This record gives sequence, C-alpha cells and structure tokens, in this order.
Amino acid sequence: MSDYGGGPLDHYLRHGFREGRDPAPNFSTLYYKDRYLKTAGLTRNPLEAHAEAGAARAGRSTRAATPEAFHAVQADVVRPYFDARHYGSLTGLADPETALLDYLASGWRRGLDPRPDFDGTAYLQAHPHVRLLNVSPFYHYVSTTQVPAFAEAHGDRTPLSEVIAAIRPHFDVAHYRASYADVAASGIDPVAHYASHGWKEGRDPTELFWTSYYVRTNPDLTLGGTNPFFHYLRFGKAEGRKPNPLGNAKWPRTRAPDAADWNGVSAAAPIEAARVVVVVPVYKGYDETLRALHAVLSEAQAARFSLLVLNDRSPDARLTDDLRALARRGLFTYHENPENLGFVGTINRALDLTGARDVILLNSDTIVYGDWIDRLLAHAARDPLVGTITPFSNNATICSYPDSDRNNTVALELSPRALDAAAAAANPGRWVEVPTGVGFCFYMRGSLIAELGPLDAEAFGKGYGEENDYCMRVLKAGARNILAADVFVYHSGKISFSEVYDSEYTQGQAALLAKHPDYTLRIERFVAADPAADVRLNLDLYRLARAAGPRAAVFVVHAKGGGASVHADHLAGRLAEEGVRVVTLTVTDGAGIAVGLFGEDGPYMPNLRILSVLDDYRIVARFLSWLDPLFVHVHSFYGLDTTAASALMDLIEAAPGRTVVTLHDYSSVCLRNHLVTREGLYCGLPGGRPCADCACGEAKPGLDQVARHGAFYRAADRLIAPSRDTATRIEAIFGPLAITVAPHEEDLPDPAPRRPLRAGPTRRIGVLGAIGAHKGSGVVHALARDAKRRDLALAFTIIGYSDIPEKMAAMGVVETGRYADSEEALALLARHEIDLVLIPSIWPETYCYTLSIALVSGLPVAVFDLGAPADRLRAAGTGHRLDPALANDPGRLNDVLLALDLAKTSTNEASGEIQFANYPSLLRDYYSLTIGDKAGRPPAAPASASTDPISLA
Repeated sequence: MSDYGGGPLDHYLRHGFREGRDPAPNFSTLYYKDRYLKTAGLTRNPLEAHAEAGAARAGRSTRAATPEAFHAVQADVVRPYFDARHYGSLTGLADPETALLDYLASGWRRGLDPRPDFDGTAYLQAHPHVRLLNVSPFYHYVSTTQVPAFAEAHGDRTPLSEVIAAIRPHFDVAHYRASYADVAASGIDPVAHYASHGWKEGRDPTELFWTSYYVRTNPDLTLGGTNPFFHYLRFGKAEGRKPNPLGNAKWPRTRAPDAADWNGVSAAAPIEAARVVVVVPVYKGYDETLRALHAVLSEAQAARFSLLVLNDRSPDARLTDDLRALARRGLFTYHENPENLGFVGTINRALDLTGARDVILLNSDTIVYGDWIDRLLAHAARDPLVGTITPFSNNATICSYPDSDRNNTVALELSPRALDAAAAAANPGRWVEVPTGVGFCFYMRGSLIAELGPLDAEAFGKGYGEENDYCMRVLKAGARNILAADVFVYHSGKISFSEVYDSEYTQGQAALLAKHPDYTLRIERFVAADPAADVRLNLDLYRLARAAGPRAAVFVVHAKGGGASVHADHLAGRLAEEGVRVVTLTVTDGAGIAVGLFGEDGPYMPNLRILSVLDDYRIVARFLSWLDPLFVHVHSFYGLDTTAASALMDLIEAAPGRTVVTLHDYSSVCLRNHLVTREGLYCGLPGGRPCADCACGEAKPGLDQVARHGAFYRAADRLIAPSRDTATRIEAIFGPLAITVAPHEEDLPDPAPRRPLRAGPTRRIGVLGAIGAHKGSGVVHALARDAKRRDLALAFTIIGYSDIPEKMAAMGVVETGRYADSEEALALLARHEIDLVLIPSIWPETYCYTLSIALVSGLPVAVFDLGAPADRLRAAGTGHRLDPALANDPGRLNDVLLALDLAKTSTNEASGEIQFANYPSLLRDYYSLTIGDKAGRPPAAPASASTDPISLA
C-alpha cells in the first residue's frame, strides 16, 4: 500500500474494504459486514454503511467485544462451506460445531485446513495482509468472495435439459443399463435418469467416472448441489480433477489364443476319470470363450479334472467351428444342445452328464490362473459342510476385489495373474462364509447336488438368480457357501448370455424373492457386517508390500507434527534418492496405526483402515514379513497406550531387517513425552529416574513399561540421539546404552551475515514455531503481561502460532500463523524487524529446528541453558544461554532481555562457525548400512512402476 499515491483513507475507500482491511483499530470491516450487513462478498463499504446508519448505529458495535463473539459471527458465514468430516479426520473432533469453532479459533494457526480443496497456508502467502487481521484464511475467503455466485457458475443452477445435453455424448448407456437393472427394466432414458436422480444415488455414468469418489474428493460441489459428471466435463477435467482414484486404463480386451498356443496345452481327463468337472457353457463371445478354455487347459493342477464344454446353439459359426476342431483333438469333452436351452437348462444338462462328481461352473468370459482348482478343492476337503465355493474376482458383486459389490473394470498396478498369486500369498487357506456364491466361477459339491437337485430351470428360465436360489437351498440344508480368499479369477462380465440380461434379470429376482423372502435381508446383513473386509485388507497390504519393492524401510512415526515429523519426512525424501521406499506406520491415539507409502498415493487400497496393534496383531506381523524391510526406524511411539506400545515393540523385534531408534522425546518415561506437567511446569525428572508420583495429571507409565523401553533400546541395532544432551539424559534413566549422537540433517539457506543492530526505542523479540506449553507459550504470555503492566520497551511477535492465541492477543502479542518453510520464516523475521530471537522452551529439547532458522537468520539468539538448544549454541560458540529458573520469573527475565548486549554474539564464548550435519549417503553415513548389509542390493524397480502393458494372461 506504500506505493499508492491517494493516501490510506482513499485506498481503503477504493480498494481496502474489498480486501477486508480495517480502517481503524476500533472498526473491523469483516465483523461489521457479517454482523449487520450480511452480504455475500464485500459489495458495500461497511464503514460507509455505518456512517449512513444514523441513529441505528448507536446499537451497533464496530468490533467484537471478545474473540469468541467474533468467532460466532464467523461461524455463521463459514458453516455452509466447512467440511467437518475432513477437519474431524485431522483433529479427532467428531462434533461439527466444535470442529468449526476449533478451526476458527486456533486450527488455522496450526496449519489445518477446513476442507481438502482449500490450502490456508498458500492463501496467506498470496494475501499477506490477512495475517494482520487475526482471522482464519478460509473465513476471509468466504467473507470477501461471493461464494454462492461461484457455485452457480459451476453449474448448480444449470437447467436440467442443458445438463442432459452436455453429458449425453460422454455417457455410457450400455454400462448404465448393465449395471443398474432397475433402470434397464423401467425403459427410461439412462442419461435423463442419471441427470435427475442417478448421481444423487451414487450411480456411475461410465466405467471410468465414479460419482461417489468425485463428490467425496471435491466437497466444493456440495456448495450448490452440482451434478458431478457435468462438473467434471465442464470444469473438473481441465482443472486436473480425477474421475476415479486409479486412472483411465481399463483391463485390456480379451483376445483369443493364436493357433500355435493350443499346441502347448494338455488334454483334460475324461469325465469318468476326473476328481472334478469344470463346466463351461458357451453361447457368444469368440475371443473370451477360447481364452477361457485355453486358460483352463494350460494351468497345471495336481487334481485330475475334466473340462466339459456345452454349446447352447451359438449364433457364432466361427466359434462353433473352432470348438468342434479343438474337441476333435481330444482336449475336452464337447456337446452341442439340439436346441437353445438357455443358461440354466445348459447347466442342468451338464449336471446330468457329470453324475455325482463335484463340478465347477465356469463362465466363458473368465480367465483362471495357477493351481486354482487345487486351491478350491483344498477348501472343500477341509470342511465337508462346504457346499459351494466362489473365488475373488474383479467382477463378482459381494466377492469382488478391490471394491466389493463393484464391477472393477479399471486396471490395477498388477495383472490379474499377479493378483491371483497375491491372493494365494496373502490369504493362504482362508475363506469367508457368504450368504450366496456368484455363478461366474462356482464350485458345487457333488453329494449335495444329488441331495438338493439341479438348478431350478422352471423358476429362473434363462438365468439370473438360479445360483442364489441354489445357495439358499444349501444354507437351509445346513451346509455352507464360502468365498475362497486365496483365489482370484478374472471375469469380463455379461458376454456369453448378455442379450437376455435386461429381460431376464427382473424376472429372476422376482422368482428368487418368491422362493426365499429372507434373501434380501441376508444380503443386507452380510454387506453391513462385511466379514470379507479383512481378507480384502490382507490383499491390499500385500500389494502395498509389493509396490514398496525389495528396498523398503518402515518408519514408525506419531501424528502430532513437530520436529520428529519434519526429520522423518526429510529422511524419507533422502532415502528415495538412494532407491529406498519408505512405508509409514503412523501412530494414532490408543492402539491404532495407519499404514501408508511415503511421498505418493501408492496402489489403490480401498480396504485399508486404521489397524489396531492389539486386535490386528497378526495382520501387522504378516504385513511386515511380506514387506521384508531393510530396517524399521522407530521415531516415536507417542500416542500409543502402554500395552499397545509394548505389542508394537514385539512386532518390530520379530520383523525382518534391522531396528533403528531415534530418541526424539521422553515418551519412554513420560506419557506427555516432554516432561512438562499440565500446569506448564518442567518436572525435571528428579534424580534421573521416572517420577514416583507423576504430577502431570496423566496416568504414569509403569516401571514395567519403562523396563520394556529399556530392553527395546538395548536390542536395537542402532540407537540414535540428535544431541549429546539427550543421550546423557536417557542413559541417566536406563543406564549405559550404545547411543550414536547424530544431529538432524536440514535443508537450510546459507547463514546470513550478522545483521546490524536496528535503531529504535522498542526491543522486538521474535519467537519461532508452534508454541505450546512445553515450547514456552506460558513464558511468552507472562513476559508480554509483565511488559504491558510495567510499560517496558519490549514487543513480542510469534513467527508461527501458539496454543493460547486469544490470551496472546489480549497481551499485544502478534501471531503470524504457520509458515510454509524456513525461507518464509526468515522473511517474516525480517518483515517484523525482529531484534532478538528467543527460544523459550522449558523442556530439554532433543534438537530444535527453530534454533537452526534463528542461527541462519543472522540475528542474536537466546535460549534457556537446557537441552539440545543450549548444547548447540555452546558448540557453535554463539548465542545467549539464560538461567532456566528465569522461566518462572517473567519480571527478571524481561529485565535480562532488555539488558542483553545484542552486539555480542555470545554470553560466554567467542563467536564460532555455525555447522549443520550433512550425510552424503544416508544408508552409509546415518544408518551405518554397508555393501555387505541387506541394503547393499542394487535398487530394483517396484512392480507398480512397470511400463509394460498389463496382460490378462
């Protein structure tokens, strides 16, 4: 504004009010506008409106009496656009109103965003004046922008006829009809149905556009009820929004084998010599049918099986000719129906031909892999009550993977063959009881067929419902239907008998419910309980382990942010440069851990959930064994209760690879992890031992838990402390340990030259970072209160944010809000003309990143003579180390801050050179892994990184 020639008042009247700026300390533009004018955006100058109000303005306040009063006004503005579910996932706040008020009061200062599509840090960088208003960036955005008009421009009030016309060229009518039988049966236009109703029900207009996913990942659409497919076509695609989480590659089209491919297959056994008969009914689908038969014959099995192919009067003469030619070569048993019997009639004819043998009904649009028959028969052999078995498939309703009850047509990073191998490895011998099997691949026990009879051709005509009816008969006979979780069969879907689907589906469902009124309830209960969730989860985790590749590391980190998180992120980025991919186990409160792949989305894993270290102990153990990491690096167990922490230690000790531990905090002896009580006092860990009576208000860690940490530390292959001070304190508790002192590596600009002292009557004290009680928020508040009471020439600015912003503001302390990186922090120090950086931490910090920023700023630095900050200043020969007792005496501390000679760089030593840690090779220089270790293996491209096209074969 300094370059504007019209003067401050003119600037405000012309431009400033539109930006939400305040014309005077006692007049808040945004408060007045939203309290009295209630407009969307700043279309009217609130100061002029106040002047024009005349007598009415007598009852109008121009500034909120308390921060809470302003938050209430802000909440009314922001509430329609606030994503409470998203914010709750970041904070654990379940109540939407509590979450909203938390964001407005302090969440934005902690760098939290109100919705996934709004970046508050970026907004503050683009609008630096907003920091001076002391309001959240999202409130400023909503208050100063005509958001409803924005939503309208994105299509929420577009006439329905225009929406239909816009989406019709891109709409997959065949897919919609095939996926939603009720629409097909109704005869209404699928495009019109989707435009008016279908999108609200979560239906998908194409195989690649997932309505529910698009709405979930773009919550701004809910601002005006925008049709998601219309929005994607009109705006989202150009904006880079994703129509689904996987991409635009569908599974490749099935191709018939070449003539030469048949030379390598072995003939199936005759029916009379077979342990099981694979029955393939054929009608249409030339490529799919021949590929299915070739797959059955080319995959070796230990069990003797017969292949029975029945041609139901196929209209494809070429298919019939080829089937006859293959049958003449003796590859399978072949029959042609004298007349078209339909699917059910054809299957029943096959059952007549197989006698009392076990059968596997296999659609002609499937592809099988490996020893699939042996794995299915193994399930049947384990339990004589198993009547039917269905494997996993991409397209098998409740037996579908990765998304249950979806036709998963979008390709994953693994081929179907690799998925089958993954299922066998992830879920060996595991099965889940289901209310019904799915007919695409359907094992039927021969003895039960003899007892129950064949499929009900009279009720189900040409198909759709017959296998569900049979499964209900199995259940009522006291037998079981199961999902074989260790087999995956690819299924194209609705190829052979597709032309009767629309006409027969509704009739089949009616017949099914007439025979079994409880069928729908059974299915609904199964879907709600989802007992197959864990076997799908296993497969997700196995794929994640494969995606991580042979050079993987595991980081155990907490979700609290701070220096430990910064360090872990830095290490993971550096390890990626050395060919090591990092899998994170992020600790949540209690017993939970969240699994992820650092630096990217990783494979699509819709079944992944927060794992319980206790309840999911075996799942976590299997995952670590599949991953086979080079090492597990424990950064912190903070957040886990004592039982869960001990269980996770057991898992890590039993896992492959080395164990590395960094001592970031004191969670091994302090449940608050930083030795500071609820009252904001440093407990001092008297006598170097765990407190006998913990005064912090938390349940104290038991001596057995302290002992467990000690055993874990001693068993670790590498135990790292970021500072000698930390190593000394930990050894005072646990006794001698093999601790390696290795300071954190940082990405920092070169240290600035010593800044000349600023002339001015007031000494400006800067405090860097996220300042909670252990970081000295109480100290800063007390200093500001004392300075205000005594009218001292001191001003305090937090380059960052505190946990008590309202109290800070009341004492005149300025908070800038979260900074994005060290460069922005340095720029803020310069902008606020800071004279001295104070690190007011009252606990023995283990490293302190903010000290590094202070050191490179060229400004004088003061710390309490406690922990790593004091050690680092002592080693660098710079800075001012203050008596820690001053933390509890704000008057004396203010006097010391005023008396410090800022021309001197140190209170005790001559100025030295500032040095930061550097590890040319993390594996060698930080982790001490050499060529002879497991990490010496050369980098290998992960399976998901292959550029080869995915094959169905």
